[in-house]
Amino acid sequence: MSYQAELDLAKSAALKAGEIIRSYSAGAGGRSKNSAAVCVKSGVDLVTEADTHVERVVKQMIKDAFPEDIIIGEEEQAECPMAGQDEPFPSGRVWCVDPIDGTTNFVHNYPFVAVSIGFMKGSIPRVGVVYNPFTNSLYEAAEGSGAGTLLNNQPVRIDSDAASVEDCLLVNNIGHYRHDDFVDESADRVKKWLRAGLRGYRASGSAAQNLAHVASGQVSCYYEHGYGGPWDVCAGMVLVREAGGVVWDAREEDGSDLKMRFGKGSVCAGGKRVVEDVLRVAGKPTFNFSKS
Repeated sequence: MSYQAELDLAKSAALKAGEIIRSYSAGAGGRSKNSAAVCVKSGVDLVTEADTHVERVVKQMIKDAFPEDIIIGEEEQAECPMAGQDEPFPSGRVWCVDPIDGTTNFVHNYPFVAVSIGFMKGSIPRVGVVYNPFTNSLYEAAEGSGAGTLLNNQPVRIDSDAASVEDCLLVNNIGHYRHDDFVDESADRVKKWLRAGLRGYRASGSAAQNLAHVASGQVSCYYEHGYGGPWDVCAGMVLVREAGGVVWDAREEDGSDLKMRFGKGSVCAGGKRVVEDVLRVAGKPTFNFSKS
């Protein structure tokens, strides 16, 4: 089945979103160069007027093209959640939108910022577009297109050379959660990787950008226990899979594909061999977000 119409729309919406995001930034410099008003959603989790502006525009573009489709946006879900932690997604035609993945980065004018637009059918991500407006990097993929994953119209692939933590450049976000047990477990996990000889450790602050970097082979593997919500990973999942990688649920021990559910989730993405080793060293995460 062809998803070209959905892919074309996602690209157009992402590029329009990028224009809006750039309009709030005065260029080089720190947070003083960003004109977007900032609010705190909870703890250290931020939202800006740019987030809501972008989400409103992208949702309208989708509604105009596919009026019967369901649209799930991060900021709307923060105000009026459709479902609770770990509840499954609708099975029809569903769009998943993160208007600015990496809002804290955006506030500080740190360039790991991405628009993430994913399309699902049958609860499976089928189309993914991730766009970083500051590096002008447009990542795209559609299931069954035969084109694989493209970065600015050029084909890209995962880092297939990485086979273990010893030759892995790993990106790992900690996220916004600050519960003592979660912080301790997250820090212990990093220690395990380093003690096992991890080649390099990075933390970008954007799940969508991380998955795009995995798909393009710029990092070997991405791990996160507690990404913010399905809008963080929906589009990137398509990018990684179409680039030859796997996207697994880090909470499962049998190499299970990540399934789209509401609430915080756990992901490990990259080439199959390196994902297996990263998960082996990390061990199964135990912190339960539904009980915290």
